[in-house]
Amino acid sequence: MKEVETFLTKFVPNWKQEFFLLAVSGGVDSMVLLEIFFELQNKFSTLHFSVIHIHHHLRKESDEEEEMVRNFCSERNIPLEVFHWEQGVAQTVGIEEKARKFRYQKLEESMNKHKASYVVVAHHADDQVETVLMKLTRGSTLEGIAGMKPIRSFGNGYLIRPFLTVDKQDLYEYASIHQIPYREDASNSSLEYTRNRFRQEIIPVLKQENPKFNQKIQEFTKTLQEQQELILNLAYQWMEQELVELSVGWSWNQKTFVKQPVGMQKVILVELSKKLGGLLSTKNVSDIQTAIVSDTSQLSLNLPKGWIFQKRYHQLLIIKEENIEIPYQEIRVEGVQLEDMVLSEDEIVSFTAEKGWEMFVSSEEFPLTIRRRKPNDRFLLNENQHQSIRRWCINQKIPRELREKLWVVENSSKEIIAILGFRQTQPLSKRKETDRIRIVYRNKEEVLTC
Repeated sequence: MKEVETFLTKFVPNWKQEFFLLAVSGGVDSMVLLEIFFELQNKFSTLHFSVIHIHHHLRKESDEEEEMVRNFCSERNIPLEVFHWEQGVAQTVGIEEKARKFRYQKLEESMNKHKASYVVVAHHADDQVETVLMKLTRGSTLEGIAGMKPIRSFGNGYLIRPFLTVDKQDLYEYASIHQIPYREDASNSSLEYTRNRFRQEIIPVLKQENPKFNQKIQEFTKTLQEQQELILNLAYQWMEQELVELSVGWSWNQKTFVKQPVGMQKVILVELSKKLGGLLSTKNVSDIQTAIVSDTSQLSLNLPKGWIFQKRYHQLLIIKEENIEIPYQEIRVEGVQLEDMVLSEDEIVSFTAEKGWEMFVSSEEFPLTIRRRKPNDRFLLNENQHQSIRRWCINQKIPRELREKLWVVENSSKEIIAILGFRQTQPLSKRKETDRIRIVYRNKEEVLTC
């Protein structure tokens, strides 16, 4: 089949000297693929390949498929590895996704073992049509609607699909002409599966409307993938300039983000989530975009695989949230201390430091209590008005995670007279100015400004 040579020439540099790993299930598509690579190896002795077969233990025909693949490879001295998914028989939910994960895990392991740069799978034009229609029906990102790519990154190399423009009927004809054995999956006739309903009931109607329907889908996906490549290049340029890498994720600025077209925003969010190991759903992307332009200044959204989106005024983040409970602490200070007082591993209070965030008290206000803030804490905002620390933090746009860690200072009358690192609640001029005592707060050895 000349299409395979044409494909390899286009997508695989020096393909005649490469080592390929073929995924062979025993269906007509993968068996034709196997036969073609065997013919190519006879034609080009520098080309090498090995076969991997996965026994999923989901159907009674699986034993026959394995035996057929083994016999075919044995007769031709083709290297073969067979992996058994023993857990398959016990699965009740999410079977397809779990089986797919097992397959790709074994493909990557075998790829590394053989130092192969290319994994070859037998997805064909009919598979592409089914995939695109299912994505359109269920809702998907541009990447999903654009269908399967002829080549994509996989493990330490690439996954390629040489049959993506070949109709399944052509594969049947090739198998018949060359007397290639194969097994039909009995479950392919069951309308219980969504893909089968598309294959047997929906696509035949569309092909009646246009016998070249497969070709039109190929043209459609090719156009979308070309446009997606352009959009991705622009998205990567923006991400390189605007994204800030954090220890637990990424941060970026809302103002620069909303200047991008809505479509570009979606692409950026999807590509960012892929960097973090999880693909956002269409709903995730829509929810995040709604949150970004909403009037709510601070909010959080749960995302797949333990990630969260956070909006903190004009700061946007996708991070892995760490649920660290801040224990309540309080320290009683009877008077001026010569030694630094350690509040936490990152925070120090000193009566002798030369630089840092500072506050002033009088001796009459001792003993002082330095403690973590409580939910209902209030302080004297001005001469006649009290305000909750919670409301003050919101007004001052202090990030949520910092609010939970705030230290406050109480005087002997149990009045809050300071929020360490941020504010002294009353000016000293309102108090007696005798025996001014200076207190300095430092965080991570860096001087904080009020």
